[in-house]
Amino acid sequence: MKSILTLLITIILLTVVSSQTNPTLPNILLIIADDLGVDRTPGYHTGQLPTTPTLDSLRAVGLTFENVWAAPKCTPTRATIMSGKHPVKNGVTGTPGNLDLEHRSIFHNIEDSTDNTYVDAVVGKWHISNPSDPDHPHQHGADYYVGLLGASVEDYYAWQKTENGETTLCNDYVTTVLTDRAIDWRADQDQPWFLWWAHAAPHSPFHTPPEEMYSIANTGNATRKYLAMIESIDYSLNRLLNSIPDEVEENTLIIFVGDNGTPENVTQDYPNGHGKSTLYEGGVRVPLIISGAGVSRSGEREDALINVSDLHATILQAVGTKLPGGINNSLGFHHLLQGEEGPQRKYNYIDFLSQGEGGHIIREQQYKLIVNVDQSQEFYDLENDSLEFNDLLLTGLSTDQEEIRLKLEKEATIIREGWSCNDFIQNGNEEGIDCGGDNCPSCALSNYDLPSEKHATVFPNPTNNIVTIDSDNININSLRIFDAQGKEVYKIEKVNAPSYVLNIDAFEKGIYLMFVEYDTFGEYIKLSKR
Repeated sequence: MKSILTLLITIILLTVVSSQTNPTLPNILLIIADDLGVDRTPGYHTGQLPTTPTLDSLRAVGLTFENVWAAPKCTPTRATIMSGKHPVKNGVTGTPGNLDLEHRSIFHNIEDSTDNTYVDAVVGKWHISNPSDPDHPHQHGADYYVGLLGASVEDYYAWQKTENGETTLCNDYVTTVLTDRAIDWRADQDQPWFLWWAHAAPHSPFHTPPEEMYSIANTGNATRKYLAMIESIDYSLNRLLNSIPDEVEENTLIIFVGDNGTPENVTQDYPNGHGKSTLYEGGVRVPLIISGAGVSRSGEREDALINVSDLHATILQAVGTKLPGGINNSLGFHHLLQGEEGPQRKYNYIDFLSQGEGGHIIREQQYKLIVNVDQSQEFYDLENDSLEFNDLLLTGLSTDQEEIRLKLEKEATIIREGWSCNDFIQNGNEEGIDCGGDNCPSCALSNYDLPSEKHATVFPNPTNNIVTIDSDNININSLRIFDAQGKEVYKIEKVNAPSYVLNIDAFEKGIYLMFVEYDTFGEYIKLSKR
């Protein structure tokens, strides 16, 4: 009888655990560390680093992203992830800021695309309402909210805690409270869930956490306290993950990201004045580690250009939403998690303006342009000078570098004033991905203004399967192919050769448009599949 009872209890428990998530829909855990740049994150820089076994384990089984930009302060980054729009588009360009309800949140978009299948919560720092509004998280679609509404707490042991619209004084340690609430909320869910878990740490005031939460010795100065606070996040993440049943954790996509660069007084490696609140890499380059459900690349690194806005579209893709490349300024990169072909940013862009300081930045794979608020510029070669010690404008640009600077300047203006035709997203009033509407080339093949003189030869054309693109010794950078509806059906970056052989056997019969991109120009060529 005892063995039968044990078996029944086991079956009941397994039933409860399995009911906590729909196996066809992953849970989403988004962890945001406050004021954490790559220079103090293990796996990026060396030097004085915290000990983070939990993050290390996620990196070992997941994907580490090398080139991720956030805004240089927290509010515009959070508003960007929430809305999928650059700061200049969502109106939150600095701190403080308010994300107006006219901007559709990630929570509302998940609700719409999954017919309210998901339950969601924000646990932690909000800081995208001004003035602070206890109901703002709910107005943006969060089913449950607990945390701090403002930028930071004055004391990690005495802070204003807001929970479901009511604010009271809390004398318990912030990081512990936010972890306890995250654990309790998750345990109560019996349907797919999305948890936005935004820590107050390691934001100042720098202090020594409870002794069980860190291992670093000698926390007598600001840097050592800061490192101990990062370790407290790692400790808390371990607590949360250990509370999740294995079956549920296996079906959970885990995203860890910093919201801006490391504060100036605790940075390392970067030049003085290149930390948080600046448009230099020390202010905008942040860690991003993704593991769990839907991630097949284990222990790998990815150097694609990623914007924090892209998390919006990627989360939507993870829950099954079909997007035309992305949404707003957010380019989905879920395919990268699985090592599949798909669009990657040609340009990355961030803008920031707070109390008369800031500007905007734009980069391609190698070069970065900074346009300060007074319209002065700086130009850096990130492949050879990743810490930005040498402004190339001070010594003069080569002809090729000047062409790239002008191209970056033009693209940034387009992004700020309208919608890019080079972002692989159907946005603005485009009729297809980067085609149609007021600014982009027409999606209808018959309307393309194709130059009479071609640099590339495509043969055979028409073709049944194999086709060769030969550019007469001009280096081809990339190829993109669109169908008659303007949908991108093929793309390859970094061809880096004057010719390329392509098999289009899987294409449907019909007319396609191929865009061949060279170093400084591109051309459209019609392609016929028989």
